[in-house]
Parts: sequence; C-alpha cells; structure tokens
Amino acid sequence: MNRVAAIASAVSVLAFPDGSHAEASGMNARNIEHTLRTFDGTDFDVRRISHHADQHGVGMSPHFKGRSVEEVYRIQVAIAANRPLARRLRERGVSVRTIFNADQSGDGSITLYYL
Repeated sequence: MNRVAAIASAVSVLAFPDGSHAEASGMNARNIEHTLRTFDGTDFDVRRISHHADQHGVGMSPHFKGRSVEEVYRIQVAIAANRPLARRLRERGVSVRTIFNADQSGDGSITLYYL
C-alpha cells in the first residue's frame, strides 16, 4: 500500500511542474503558521489566485483545497504577528486579510496566495 501511495505522490508532483514540494504534499496548517510567525520576511512571493487560475486556464490547483476558514484565519493571524512580513506585504499592496493560503518550498522560501 505504501508503494502505491509513493507512486501516486510522485505522479502528482510531476503533474504540477511549477509547484513546490510543500504545495504537492499539502503542508500542514500548524507547520506553516509556525513558519509564518518566525519567517524573516525577505524570501517570499505573493500570487494573486485569479491570475494563477487564468494563467493555467483550468482553475485552481489541488494544493489550494483543504484550508478551512479557521486555518485561513490562523494563517492570517500568524502573518499579522510577523511585523516585518506584514510590512513587506503592505509595501507590495497586499492586505493580510486577502491571504488564504501559504506554502513553503524546499529552499525555505514562502509563497502566499491572495484573492
């Protein structure tokens, strides 16, 4: 059974070549909250979901699913608690209230998704 799961996981990663390992594996909300609270705020990207969906032409990728309202709220609170990160988001014109998901890549960088 583990072999089947490993193969399915590998296929899903290959199906989304622009996705990071965290995106493909569905990073745990508690882990990303901790990361966002302690993140130094320098190596991150923000993606507007309507642009991402239009770019791929098929709607949202699977890694956008699964965040409950409570998880989204906790992600937003974690970002707000990290003042340097919140300030850099404001400088880019992104409101913390519009962020609904976050993923961390293997290299430690973070991608924040907003509406």
